[in-house]
Amino acid sequence: MKIKCQPEDFRVEEIIRLKIKTRGPYSIYRLEKRFWNTLDVIRQIESRYRLKGFSRAGLKDRYAQSVQYLSLPGKGPERITAPNYQLTFIGMADRPITPAILSGNRFQITVRSLNQEELATINQEAARVKRFGVANYYDEQRFGSARHKAGFIARKLISGHYNGALKLFLATPAQADDSRTRKIKMEMARNWGDWDKCLKIVPFEGRQAIKHLIKNPGDFEGAIKLLPRTLLELFINAYQSWFWNETLRILIEELGRAHRRVRYRLGELVFYQDLAPDEFRYLSRLLIPAPGPRAEFKSEKVARIMNAVLEKEGLNLKSLKLKFRIKGLYFKPWNRPAVFLPDKLTIGDPQPDELYPGKLKLVISFILAPGTYATVLIKRLFAR
Repeated sequence: MKIKCQPEDFRVEEIIRLKIKTRGPYSIYRLEKRFWNTLDVIRQIESRYRLKGFSRAGLKDRYAQSVQYLSLPGKGPERITAPNYQLTFIGMADRPITPAILSGNRFQITVRSLNQEELATINQEAARVKRFGVANYYDEQRFGSARHKAGFIARKLISGHYNGALKLFLATPAQADDSRTRKIKMEMARNWGDWDKCLKIVPFEGRQAIKHLIKNPGDFEGAIKLLPRTLLELFINAYQSWFWNETLRILIEELGRAHRRVRYRLGELVFYQDLAPDEFRYLSRLLIPAPGPRAEFKSEKVARIMNAVLEKEGLNLKSLKLKFRIKGLYFKPWNRPAVFLPDKLTIGDPQPDELYPGKLKLVISFILAPGTYATVLIKRLFAR
């Protein structure tokens, strides 16, 4: 089974709740892209066209054909076109695009390189998913800053190991990196400490940090503070999300419902197949908080499991905090449903796969709530 063989195989479009008008304080744009992540597109547009203040509802994978919506204060350009993305003005609105106006994401995914064995139970598994839902794990995309498997940047920040945190971000290559990114990180690692050399090759988001180290050698805390705040938030979110995944995995195992196990870069995802009525009621209503000093637990079992996972890392809920201060940057304790139910799940008929002769492909369509991972649903459907 293979997905994302080409961007057209993984189509996603945001569904937003926003009244588009002819007048208003915000310009609303439709962004169509491939081979770009959302933050890089925004950064390039703001830099190249001297625009400022774009806001968005979500982040979309670079390895997808995606449609999402952005807003800009005031009146902006009608259209911006560049290789692999296009930004089109669609009207004005009274409020900006934010996560609050995102009601869901519509997916159409082509799954390739399938054999008859993999297809034999797909309809039965889809029926189970419609009835019992899917464990709502975070998937690989959430953990881009830890894909080198050398640790979480946020763990270094908690410990005050700022040199290590910066090196994990800028100078630790991962097998999953593209060749250009891997080459830059390897070169950064070779020249780590020679900040003048590093400045010549460092990516945009690390330039201010390296410039600071040229002027203030050894002040890694000051350098960390100069990283874009959006990145610092992603580092924290990734660590919280890993604790969240581990908590749900252990909970399903304790229920005795570990039916299938799927490896991912940071461990294992465990899926149930069927649930008893009381188990489904429990899981479908369960909200698991992201760990942080202000986290509140409605389930004693979940609290016990999460505290045990934290203890293995040498931490507890109260110790999840940074030693430096940036306003609004902390371990926020959002709640996330333990289970998701896809809407309008449709399985297409198998067809010959033109990319993998002798194999089959099929198209799967569905709608998911914001923050839910389509790749987790695909893993559940084809887990063996």
